[in-house]
Amino acid sequence: MGFLNVFKKSDKQIQVKGKIKYYRLEGIPFFLLSPEDRDMKMKELAALLSQAEKGYIYISRAPGEYEFEGTKFPIVESKFELVTEKELDLETAEPPARPKIVKEYAKYLQTTEGYARVLVSYAYSTKIYEGVLGRIDFKSMRPDLFELIIQFQKISALSVRNYLNSLEIKKQKMARYASSSVHVEEMLVRGAQLKRDLDEEAADPLKFRFVFIIHAKTTAELESLTRELVQVSQENGILLDIPCCAQKELYDLHGSVGYRISSNISLSKFYPLVGFSLIEPRGVFLGTDDKGAPIAINPYLSINGRQNPHWAITGTTGAGKTTTGAVLIDRLRKAHDDVYVIVIDPMSNYNRFFEHEADLNIVFRDSDYLGLDPVALASEGTISAGDIADFILESYGIPPELRGILVSQLEQNKSLKELMDNLEDLASKKFATEYRKLENFLLNMTSGADKFIYQGRPPELKGKKFVILGLQTEDTRKKRLAATMLMLYAYSLINKLPRSVEKLILIDEAHFLFEYQSVAKIIAIIYRTARALRTSMITMTQLIQHYSINNYSKEAWQLADNKLILKQEKEAKDDLVNLAHLSEEEIDYVLKSSRGRGILRTGAITTHIQVQLTEEEKAKWRTE
Repeated sequence: MGFLNVFKKSDKQIQVKGKIKYYRLEGIPFFLLSPEDRDMKMKELAALLSQAEKGYIYISRAPGEYEFEGTKFPIVESKFELVTEKELDLETAEPPARPKIVKEYAKYLQTTEGYARVLVSYAYSTKIYEGVLGRIDFKSMRPDLFELIIQFQKISALSVRNYLNSLEIKKQKMARYASSSVHVEEMLVRGAQLKRDLDEEAADPLKFRFVFIIHAKTTAELESLTRELVQVSQENGILLDIPCCAQKELYDLHGSVGYRISSNISLSKFYPLVGFSLIEPRGVFLGTDDKGAPIAINPYLSINGRQNPHWAITGTTGAGKTTTGAVLIDRLRKAHDDVYVIVIDPMSNYNRFFEHEADLNIVFRDSDYLGLDPVALASEGTISAGDIADFILESYGIPPELRGILVSQLEQNKSLKELMDNLEDLASKKFATEYRKLENFLLNMTSGADKFIYQGRPPELKGKKFVILGLQTEDTRKKRLAATMLMLYAYSLINKLPRSVEKLILIDEAHFLFEYQSVAKIIAIIYRTARALRTSMITMTQLIQHYSINNYSKEAWQLADNKLILKQEKEAKDDLVNLAHLSEEEIDYVLKSSRGRGILRTGAITTHIQVQLTEEEKAKWRTE
């Protein structure tokens, strides 16, 4: 893409003089856009470069703090500005505040804030990734300030075409004498690309260079940061140089070192405006994106393309899924005083997390009576008798031909005891074989181990704003039956609360429920109807595959306007493609993710996220 500096004119042309204007530009999660959207953004940038004609794009990243409910979290503050003399229809900005130079050394500067070093790009690979300037970042340590400046100026198309013609003559001579070099071959490749840009895209030729400036407190830090920057840049096809004895000149964006020739079309493919701050009114701070920008979401707001407050969260063991749920609950309660929260936890982690904070904190064991009567819940009308009947049929292996009788009995009776008494009465009559069959199947609900789920008095939830209902059992069947009934019981309470009040139901280890179609159907129904009740439904599973077990689990995934995909196993690849519609790059990201790191989709926005916990939260919410 870039060329040797064939134009030896003074650098004065590239400086923005006269009435300088500063315009604010928006950073975006470029690498999570669809190919079509990436193309659109690159075209927009190419058009902007053409409009501005000369100037520079200024990008800075510096450590900062985001305060949420009195707690300060480390973030990286990014700024994006276009500096030019042109009048453009963009939001204006203030000039960047940069450290002043105190003293110049051969290969670094002393500033009012510490030390700085200027590096200039001087060579490029012929194969450059889209958005490569957004890929260059620091991993091991953060500089006090990192500046990236893309200087550009539109130049004469005629002079560029003359240069391209000279390259063609050089190519013919090389062919005649069978001589070549890697350097010349690269010039020919870039020349051919520039010619295509001019001929086929009607592109504008530009003179450009990239200036990288790193700031640190000490020269030792400066050396470490320099090594990392040079390595990361080289891995991405950009070779950097540290110009000697020109540091001050380059810091002030003067000098002629490092300029190349390209077009606005090709230059836009380096797309540098990468990084996305997502801060919504009354938002719950969750963490930062891959550039360190803060992410704070208010799920109850219908903004950014979001239509409902529901969540689907998935992450393998150790991915940070459960602690992320704790973050959501705790910080939502801090930011939204009136919210009602009900947690259903088959592993009883949340009972321990919020032992002294919940208004009602119960752990049900195998011998405890839950008092969750499905007939009573059906009579309330929260969930239809037909859906309750499907749950009972699937749970107790009842033949489908008995479904009609069961639905009828659910609609006529107010409790499980009343239903069983009624069946006994009907079964004693002549020609009542079907009633006797149904009664025999349902005896498991009243006389077997399952009686602990359905008999007794249910927990009193009325007037409780923070409720945690946990299970402590190794019986997988009991986990499923009890968690389902607790979910239905919680939803019946939600239906009785004022619709204007914000509410949340969180179900951890939801794969226990999705495995059964009748239960998955009930969850999908709650996802469908809870929005009208101002209720956020959150299901959490270990693997994304659990959301594709059946059509109803898929529906739950699709209905959730907030999706968080944390680390997955390689077996999840098909579902990451077919269900989550992730690209190869995104899939690679989640397969290699560390704890709390993943991809967040909220409404129309997709962004990387690193969930941030304080040291106190890490100690309090440890799951191991």
